[in-house]
Amino acid sequence: MNHYPIRAISELTGVPTTTLRAWERRYGLLKPSRTAKGHRLYSGEDIDLIKEIVKLLKSNHTISEAIRIIKNPELSAIASSEVEGHWAVYQQRMLKSIESFNEQNLDSTYNEALSIYPVDMVTQEVIIPVLHQLGERWQDREAGIAEEHFFSAFLRNKLGARLHHESHRSRGNKILVSCLPGEFHELGILLFCIAAIGHGYQILYLGTNLPPSQLSKVVERTDVSAVLLSGTKTELWQEDVEVELKKNIKSMKIPFMFGGELSEAHREKLESLGAYVLGSDHVKAIENMESIIPAFSRK
Repeated sequence: MNHYPIRAISELTGVPTTTLRAWERRYGLLKPSRTAKGHRLYSGEDIDLIKEIVKLLKSNHTISEAIRIIKNPELSAIASSEVEGHWAVYQQRMLKSIESFNEQNLDSTYNEALSIYPVDMVTQEVIIPVLHQLGERWQDREAGIAEEHFFSAFLRNKLGARLHHESHRSRGNKILVSCLPGEFHELGILLFCIAAIGHGYQILYLGTNLPPSQLSKVVERTDVSAVLLSGTKTELWQEDVEVELKKNIKSMKIPFMFGGELSEAHREKLESLGAYVLGSDHVKAIENMESIIPAFSRK
């Protein structure tokens, strides 16, 4: 029987190691064996169990419901009635912390959610809805601008630190990630990068507003397997940008991918250049990237 260390299990399932440890510690879902030095070793059955849990979570079951169904399969037909309220609780806790500018409470809420659920699920069900709410209501609140800035700064620092600490631990294909010229909104692409790391990818992140002329220089000096460029504003697509990107896509022998709202607005043009469109939905974007260039070679 094959056994796998926790890092390999995380890469195979997309579930962070911290979440796997929480499922073991809090719920007793996993019972890995141990090496002489105390390192966890998981079996093929553990992999199947983790994938089943993730499948249930993605089917709108809470973690407590998923546990009950795992232990009592006959409950699988029962519809979830708790999950919307469950995610709403996390959203409201975050918003309350933001309104009082309480970084400690905001941090503990975020960490709690991440300790129980996969990072891309927390992003999709908690972080993105909170960002949308802040963006919609800032004009109606006395401190609306400050609240939005507070959360953006918190999230940028949190994601940047996590990207720094986690990226070197991944062993899959390396993706060069950057924002298009004139793009200074990076929270969306940072959230995507964290999710990609959870799926095993290595990330070389170059931040906002990168001139396309710099891409070939980076690719020449690194072992990146693909390039991903992000843009939220459709008007960022200018003729000079198109000319430079067309040159890069033609000369480089690696996939060029585009994400964000810009990619959807200019899908036809991008595909005609030989590029791939991932879109702006984080979950679908990860699935699309895995179909274009998997994190690990499939033998």
